[in-house]
Amino acid sequence: MSSHHPEAPSHRRFAARPVSLLPTEALAHRALSSRLLRSAVDLARWCGPVTPVDVDGVPDPHDVRAAIERFGLWPRGLSRDRERREAWAEGITCVTQAEEFMVAWRTAQHLGMIECETGQARPAPELERWLGSPGRVLRWWTLAFHSCVEQSLRGIARLEPHTTLARLYESPNGAHVPLRLVTQEVLPAREAHYLPARCPAWSTLLLTRALWQLSDTGAISLGWHGPRSEGPHSPRAAPTWVELTDLGRFGIRQIILAEERPAPLTEEFIRLDADEFLDALADFSFDGQLVALTAWLDSRTPEQALREIVTVSSGPGLALRRWNATMALGTISSRVEPQLYALLRSGDPTLASLASVVLLASRMLSENERARLTSEFGHWTAIDMFAAATCLGETGLKSFLVSEAAEGIDRFLLDDVARLWRPEHPDTRSVLRMLGQHHPDPSIAARARAASAHAPLRTQGP
Repeated sequence: MSSHHPEAPSHRRFAARPVSLLPTEALAHRALSSRLLRSAVDLARWCGPVTPVDVDGVPDPHDVRAAIERFGLWPRGLSRDRERREAWAEGITCVTQAEEFMVAWRTAQHLGMIECETGQARPAPELERWLGSPGRVLRWWTLAFHSCVEQSLRGIARLEPHTTLARLYESPNGAHVPLRLVTQEVLPAREAHYLPARCPAWSTLLLTRALWQLSDTGAISLGWHGPRSEGPHSPRAAPTWVELTDLGRFGIRQIILAEERPAPLTEEFIRLDADEFLDALADFSFDGQLVALTAWLDSRTPEQALREIVTVSSGPGLALRRWNATMALGTISSRVEPQLYALLRSGDPTLASLASVVLLASRMLSENERARLTSEFGHWTAIDMFAAATCLGETGLKSFLVSEAAEGIDRFLLDDVARLWRPEHPDTRSVLRMLGQHHPDPSIAARARAASAHAPLRTQGP
């Protein structure tokens, strides 16, 4: 591996992208408006002054039917069909058949909204006062959300909850994430291996069921592209996208923090120095990187952002940081074009190469200018890119070597071996060794090993 990536002393590892949260009062209001918590509160109030319960703390079927009718706790597929609802309610002989009621009732008990003793249930004496405390309400909701995550994603969909939640958390605010993409990304590889034909459809069905249950917490919204002829709770009205709500973003962040993993708030993240900001980008998904870039850059003028980034990107040992710097500067390249051309003439090959990458990606250059920059800085830039890729670990490196981003760069690098050493990038030798060991094309791996073996003797250290 390359020697270019010493861990920066100031670098903090983040488990997720930066997010902005609503005020506590607004989140608490949305929590009380969620179907699950609203139903739990309704049942807690309804059971007063006292309601007889059995040894398991559950009312008798007659009382359950009355509560279902009063609060609309019907099965999803029956919510719009009165005749079928009535027939279903009459057929209740065991309260466990009333799933919607039981989920809300058990939630109310678990959260302490209902007290059960000596065969009677009653509202907790402090219930109304607690409902006026946003902090208490959010603690209730967080407990209910955590429980629902386990029951729905792990219990119903047989999925690792963190995988699904991370996919939604990393998406930009307000993004309608296609359900098919979520299914593809969180589908366990073992299932895909054993059930290649049936698994996608079956997993989508299980995930849809799980997401319907999770939507009762108010953490997500489900929706459809285009018109639909059936009600939203019809079994045949499968949603096509899922969106994480402000409440859901708060809930997932609580899970991350409970695991003692850092999840920054946007207002904290934008205050990071440029070195911490650029190093942190490596922790985020592609969507998370876009959000983080936008937040940090929007808090500065383009000129200020360029100055801060350039200051911390020069010199050896910072290839991955420069890789991230090209992403950041690429979003503001048209507004700092003169400064980028000035960097080309700076005499610092690390910064000149950085500027050349940003300019080449900007599509602001003529063909002649592109050819000149490629000829002048191409080999140094290619080495810098491969050096940065070695920081991704062996799995990440191998993925990069077969990615579109790396296509053709390896051949360009080895077509003119003598050019590799004028000037010599401090990571040239380690990159050649890496290509020789890990490149999937045997011919390119052999050429890299040959180039490494014939490297000129150093007159001084890098």
